[in-house]
Amino acid sequence: MPISGLTPSQESSGPQPASGGEAVYTAPALEKGLDILELLASEAEGLSQGVIAQKLGRSTPELFRMLSVLERRGYLNRHADGTYRISLRLFELAHQHPPLKHLLTVALPVMHELAQATRQSAHLVIHYARRILVVAQVDSPEPMGFGVRLGANFPFRPDRVSSSVLSAFQPVAVQDELIAELIANSTGRLSARKVRAELAAIVQNGFYMAQSESTNGVTDLCCPIFDHGDGAVAALTVPYLHQRDVLIPIASARESLIAATRQISALLGARTDQREQPADA
Repeated sequence: MPISGLTPSQESSGPQPASGGEAVYTAPALEKGLDILELLASEAEGLSQGVIAQKLGRSTPELFRMLSVLERRGYLNRHADGTYRISLRLFELAHQHPPLKHLLTVALPVMHELAQATRQSAHLVIHYARRILVVAQVDSPEPMGFGVRLGANFPFRPDRVSSSVLSAFQPVAVQDELIAELIANSTGRLSARKVRAELAAIVQNGFYMAQSESTNGVTDLCCPIFDHGDGAVAALTVPYLHQRDVLIPIASARESLIAATRQISALLGARTDQREQPADA
């Protein structure tokens, strides 16, 4: 019997006509499983089978087998209280993707050196599904530090320095699309003209430095990372935590960050004109 309890003819739905006349193929059981994964990925806490069914507008029995299979295959974890949480299986699969795997292989050793030089943590983000995703993170060697959790994701908004940096260092057509995302996700009223001017200033400096919008005492330092393509593929951020016992000044930390991103970009095959962005104070 198919996993959803439907008959084979119901499960293997043929192409359905779309409004434009193009056939759209459906796979109800697959879409049901993806709905579960996408729901749990957006939930900080686990959800019970009943709550999952309620949020997805489905009955509890029709989700039972789907949840069991996803748990058995390692995509979900079921805890003692009966709630389901998404596992790191999807994150592991994403890291097997060659471009991302190559980026992490190149970036992580340099990030460890950067953390030692600055006495601060560092995290690497990419733009994914209209959000920024933390794909690598290195802790500060100090007893105290400020870090961002590996795998964390945030809205692609202009108040996130990495969102602005990823948008600034792009070809015009790509930048236009990203500016539209920034405006759509913004909590305030922004004009494309204003955003474009702010991005141009970031390009002029070659980095972005701003007080953290979410944490007092932290100054975010962020630089782009390039490969052989035309735009930034990632952004490396040092959330500089001001501490009495950390003697590395923020200007030195910024220069170390710039050097680190140039090194990573060079190892990824970036052109010289991309790597050598201006770094005016």
